[in-house]
Amino acid sequence: MLKGIAGAPGIAIGRAFIFRPEQLEFERKTVSPEEVNQELVRLQHALRQAHQELAGIYARAMSDLGRDRAGTFHAQLMILEDATFESELISIIRSGVNVEGAVGEVVTNYVKMFEDSGDEYLRERAADYRDVGCRLLRILLGQSWTPVPRLKEDSIVVARDLSAPDSMQLDRSRILGLAIERGGRTCTACILARSLEIPAVVGLGRFVHRVQNGDLIIVDGSKGTVILNPDPATVAEYQHRRETYLACKKEMQMLSDLPAETRDGYRVQLLANIDHPGEVTSALAQGAEGIGLFRTEHLFLGRDTMPSEDEQFEFYVQVVQKMRGRPVVIRTLDYAGPSSPFFQPMHYEPNPFLGCRGIRLNLNFEEIFNTQIKAILRASAFGRVKVMFPLISRVEDLRRVKAMLRQAQEELQLAGKKFDPRIEVGLLVEVPSAALTAELFAPEVDFYSIGTNDLVQYTLAVDRASAGINPLNQVLHPAILRLVKNVIDVARNTRKKVAMCGEMAGEPLATLLLLGLGLDQFSAAAGSLPEIKKVIRSVTLKEAREVALQTLQLSDPEEVRRFLEQEMKSRRLYF
Repeated sequence: MLKGIAGAPGIAIGRAFIFRPEQLEFERKTVSPEEVNQELVRLQHALRQAHQELAGIYARAMSDLGRDRAGTFHAQLMILEDATFESELISIIRSGVNVEGAVGEVVTNYVKMFEDSGDEYLRERAADYRDVGCRLLRILLGQSWTPVPRLKEDSIVVARDLSAPDSMQLDRSRILGLAIERGGRTCTACILARSLEIPAVVGLGRFVHRVQNGDLIIVDGSKGTVILNPDPATVAEYQHRRETYLACKKEMQMLSDLPAETRDGYRVQLLANIDHPGEVTSALAQGAEGIGLFRTEHLFLGRDTMPSEDEQFEFYVQVVQKMRGRPVVIRTLDYAGPSSPFFQPMHYEPNPFLGCRGIRLNLNFEEIFNTQIKAILRASAFGRVKVMFPLISRVEDLRRVKAMLRQAQEELQLAGKKFDPRIEVGLLVEVPSAALTAELFAPEVDFYSIGTNDLVQYTLAVDRASAGINPLNQVLHPAILRLVKNVIDVARNTRKKVAMCGEMAGEPLATLLLLGLGLDQFSAAAGSLPEIKKVIRSVTLKEAREVALQTLQLSDPEEVRRFLEQEMKSRRLYF
């Protein structure tokens, strides 16, 4: 059994179709001063043709998938339109390098820059630059586009990687599932799979060399596992699991308009995590009662200038207006790596996750924070906006950032611009020091939100981007559970609402535990909400509290997992 990342839920059983994209070979050459102008002309031709091709693919993606899910193609168009990207190519060509060499160098630098980021979303953006580079090189080398081979039968697509354009050219009606060596939950393959409800597992590591076309494969996109050439008993077991999953899915769809309420009437809120305004429609369709985490990094990616206050306001207010009075929690910029050219002159750090990121960036570069917080405040005039700040580890940092918030409010008031003067301020608890001293922050905040992704990383000293130590990245570790419990207890004792917006909140296996600990709000990827709601509506609060109490007595993460799995199975909730 191979273990990867659960990219899109469901179970698929079928024969393998190995997708191998064409390989491009080019030579980096030195060109004379007399040849430079000719190389620049070739560059402009390649940029224009690539833009034309991508514009056509983007139009098709919007037609087939909708604007919300066609964003990756728009991102590639933005790369081609980026003045910094083009100027870097021109600079290398003028230094005496041919166009192919310049494209190879610039794209490689961008790919490395994004892949070195510890943030999953940023790492996935490396694929966009890789795809753009391949497209430019194919045009420069005069190679015609090679159509993707047609699937002759329903198949499970196996690949090292699956680019955005290639994913659009596959016969999606024939795809039973996806098994991909590279990628994370935000990669193109996962976005496509979730939109088409195709089970997918990505981030499997090197395994394609072990597969032959026609091999029988099982893809469990809910658990992130792939089984090669299973025996008949395993096939029968997974066929039963698939039937159970489909029946459960049909039942969950019927719950979308019902509240997240236990059998004895205890109610919690289900919120969605989003990166872009285009995700709101899907979140509402899945039963989201609000936005618990609106990440704002998307607006800053790959830019050579900082987005203006007006541009940010338009971005935020789209979400606020679409939510029609439902709460929207906006997280200020959480920069952790060289995600945008305009950040690079500011500082270089070999380990940005322990450096100037999150609120530290805002405090060190006040212009960035002031511009963003004014845009968020202006958006608050149009709905129920809340704001929270990332990577707070000390009370004094929170006090300082609140003073900056008040200053921004005064400036807006003097300018005659409307905002909500009573906007709620939250603490994003993702550092152990904040979790351990949560009661000290209570006088300064209106609510808490627990970010388990970084909390696990910082507590267990595990880089979540490192495949070699990924098994140590255990959200059910007793240390994490105790930190989570402490924050929830503090919130209850001080009459504050407490949410969770990390991956743990979207894990159905942890729902009983978190419900029993007293979590008020579950904020997760929209696709996870129906499963969480089903768990909540299947138990009483008393049962959940008993599960939480027993869980806290266990000393080993695997022991915790097995116990929670058994509790779910006993209620016919886990399969």
